[in-house]
Amino acid sequence: MMQAVQRKPLLWMTLVPAYLLLQACMTALASSHAEAVSYLFCTLAPALALLACCRCAWLSAPGVARNGWALLAAAVLLWTSGMALSAWQDMSDLVASRATYFSDFAYFMYGAPILLAISSVGEQRPSRTLQWLDAVQILLAGYLAYTAIFNVSPFDRRSAAPIPIELLVVTYHVENLVLASCASLRLLAHRADGEQGRFYLLLTSFLWCYGICAGIHNYLTLHAIESAGLAELLPVLPFLLLAALALTTVPGREETRIPRPRQQLTLLIDNFSPIFFTASLLGLGFVIMREHFYLAATALFVALAVHALRSATLQSRYMQSENDLRAALDKLEKLSLTDGLTGIANRRCFDQTLQLEWQRNNRNGTGLALLIIDIDFFKSINDELGHPYGDTCLVKIAAALQSALPRASDLVARYGGVEFAAILPATGQPGALAVAQKMQEAIAAAAVHHAPTRGGKVTASIGLALSTVSGSAHAPEQLLAAADQALYRAKHNGRNRIEQELME
Repeated sequence: MMQAVQRKPLLWMTLVPAYLLLQACMTALASSHAEAVSYLFCTLAPALALLACCRCAWLSAPGVARNGWALLAAAVLLWTSGMALSAWQDMSDLVASRATYFSDFAYFMYGAPILLAISSVGEQRPSRTLQWLDAVQILLAGYLAYTAIFNVSPFDRRSAAPIPIELLVVTYHVENLVLASCASLRLLAHRADGEQGRFYLLLTSFLWCYGICAGIHNYLTLHAIESAGLAELLPVLPFLLLAALALTTVPGREETRIPRPRQQLTLLIDNFSPIFFTASLLGLGFVIMREHFYLAATALFVALAVHALRSATLQSRYMQSENDLRAALDKLEKLSLTDGLTGIANRRCFDQTLQLEWQRNNRNGTGLALLIIDIDFFKSINDELGHPYGDTCLVKIAAALQSALPRASDLVARYGGVEFAAILPATGQPGALAVAQKMQEAIAAAAVHHAPTRGGKVTASIGLALSTVSGSAHAPEQLLAAADQALYRAKHNGRNRIEQELME
């Protein structure tokens, strides 16, 4: 099985020289139809790359990688359309038709989807709104750049203004270099980022191969150098490489965490891209304003509108993230103060509340009562009936104790394994005794079965400690010790009773 997996990439890579050899042989044998055969192979290669990219987009998990494959497929579709239009106009002698600059426009705009794929925000599920806003800016910027270079709109009835072939070649070289460099920068930030990193590695390899092959092809063509058919093979090679690499890629669903040192670079790229697009629109709008005033005015308006919409969207997402984070922190804080089994306050919450109420009592002298409740003979429940039944009993007892509290400011908490504690602020001795008795009654009403106790039901011993003096030199720990001492007396004197300790 492992050998089959290893052979498959090798098989796809051998198709690249096989395809080039077949193209060279078929072109040589075609003689008078060599141009048609060459166009056929030059159109078929990007078509294969298009199918391979669509396959990867279909199999990839939702996120940046899937969007990247889809955008790369759109770019290859534009290039394939440009090649098909070039073949049609050359084979049909339609050089003067509008298809002439439609093919140039397709070649020129093929970089727009790639630039959008490179500038995609490195999130697992990027915002669709931000992606569409970036797409509008990139497409309009490409349209304006074409208009500025050729001095004509591809949808205008006028013919494209002739420009020096050297300038056109330099334009395409600059485009290829910018795309390859931007892809390399994105790869540097995401090379360890799982499926997303693999996509940028493949994209970078394709763009550098395309740029080098295009540069050699344009040089050979521009200087009319005989290359024994090399000029016809060079446009095909990058797309064959792309198809082979895409077919050997097995899209996965894992996303590796971005290493910490590279996060700053990723954030810089993500935040700089939209600003660069907006600045490009504004600059290109001013460049073409003299010749194409309404188009330039539209571009300026769109640039400002998109920037405003993007800022509003980012602000909305930021506020939503802040609200979600605050809610998550509140939930986490609540969980950290709640006992996982019984759902009442835990020991941490009890300690915080006791400290707070002790300080308030020292200031105001309104009284502070502390109850420690111990379930009588609870160990025999776990030994005889099992820990699951014991846990069920604890949940029922906690609910009974909670129901016995008369005020919202009172707190009952799980103090230890089978011990509970209650804090009663601003409570005197009569009120504390009343609450303790009500707790015993609530536990009895819960009717939790327990054979060793009287009546076969669970009972509780309660130790009560009371502090009524403001400005006391005592500490909360001493109030706890007093309640413990009272609980010890309650258990020593026969259990199922209340004992109290008054602190002066």
